[in-house]
Amino acid sequence: MVRRAVRGEDGLTGAEMLPFAVLVFVGGTLVFAQAWAALDAKIAAVAGAQEAARTFVEHRGPRSADAANAAVDAGVQAMSGYRLRGEGSVQPVGAARLRRCERVTFEAVREVPRLALLRGGWSPVVVRARSSELVDPFRHSLDGKAPCVG
Repeated sequence: MVRRAVRGEDGLTGAEMLPFAVLVFVGGTLVFAQAWAALDAKIAAVAGAQEAARTFVEHRGPRSADAANAAVDAGVQAMSGYRLRGEGSVQPVGAARLRRCERVTFEAVREVPRLALLRGGWSPVVVRARSSELVDPFRHSLDGKAPCVG
């Protein structure tokens, strides 16, 4: 009886794993890119909300509507400085009143497109940030007493 040499299958495992490894690498890169875009949007939203709240409480005029408009403009401008794709907006949460010791809160919202390579009908990721500040109780341009100071 003559034995015939059987060819080994040692080299096939590496060749079969190569497409899978490329797929995992590309998928991981896309997930990392999406997470990085969401982080950038969150940083921009935090900056927009903080700038809006700060602008509102430091507004020189006595009118709440003027202070709110200036705050929204400043917040949107702060977010646009990051030059990110997607939509962004800044709005007051609740009634924004320019009174001594009044707490005002602004919310910034940014939309981040999902996975830039897949232009499907996927909804964007929405990132939100809030910031609040107190109106200075000793501010000279406002009428009335400060309820938070004894």
